[in-house]
Amino acid sequence: MAFDITAQLSVPKEIGGYNHTEIVPIILFILRLWVNPGIVASAISTHPFTELASTSDDIVSIFPYEVSPRGLALSVVGSEISAESIEWVRHNWLTAVRLAKESKEFRFAVDSLSLGQFVPNTGLIIVSLWSGLEALFSPSTTELRFRLSALIASFLEDSGEARAKRQKDISQLYDKRSAAAHGKPSHQKDDLLKTFELLRHVLMKMIDMGKVPSKDELEGYLFGTQQATSRSDA
Repeated sequence: MAFDITAQLSVPKEIGGYNHTEIVPIILFILRLWVNPGIVASAISTHPFTELASTSDDIVSIFPYEVSPRGLALSVVGSEISAESIEWVRHNWLTAVRLAKESKEFRFAVDSLSLGQFVPNTGLIIVSLWSGLEALFSPSTTELRFRLSALIASFLEDSGEARAKRQKDISQLYDKRSAAAHGKPSHQKDDLLKTFELLRHVLMKMIDMGKVPSKDELEGYLFGTQQATSRSDA
């Protein structure tokens, strides 16, 4: 087993009150979220990779990190990472770290999206992605399919035809989740990709807002008493 290291990220032991064990997985998540879902951290080293050959083995530690095969190998084909493409990451990574620290639901959804690619079974992947959505929108168990799809649609879309269409599309994706959860998967690859994108859009919007909406706020979006706005809109 071998991996080519094409880039390295230096992370101090602590930044802004957060330690490196909290920062590293969120940095990876947000790079996959915005830049390229195919980014993988195969190893973590106590020293820069460029210095390993000339550094004594007695003081160097290298840990395998993400070495499992990816059941859902997503990637941006033919795209090079530029300074411009990671500007959103630079601006928002600390917000994502804070939200993951403050909200166990947000962190659960982050793990569902970021680690979902490494699950070997696509049925388990789609169940995992929907578990992340359910954690964030936490509806009651009554009429789960409709209520969950309505809450997500009202969070992502303004009131009108676009919201109604989004709700129907989301409810159809949820049917694929239910089939997989009951051991009778009926989803296609496109259903998996659409669910991945749905959770991706939800998480990006929450990061852009700088918060995870409360139950009352979600109800407000659903019934039109308030609208989800980003920090730049406020």
